[in-house]
Amino acid sequence: MKSQTANLLERLAQHGVSRRQFLKFCGLMSATLALPAHYAGRIAHALVTNSRPPLVWLEFQDCTGDTESFLRASQPGVDDLVLDLLSVIYD
Repeated sequence: MKSQTANLLERLAQHGVSRRQFLKFCGLMSATLALPAHYAGRIAHALVTNSRPPLVWLEFQDCTGDTESFLRASQPGVDDLVLDLLSVIYD
């Protein structure tokens, strides 16, 4: 678990994200999901311990070009997103 934690923290640091900003993001996610404030720690733990967070892409009948934008991503590229950073479970 230490190497995964270090790996995530190193990647965040490379992108200029501090530990404080990361925990703030986790708190924001718990508020967005209407969860109690103490769930921010659980969200942080889940993000740190999972090497590739799962992604379920639900677009339904939307026609805003989200998939097109995802496929045209350049920093990081779609290959890095799908193969290294995320676990795309469903599209």
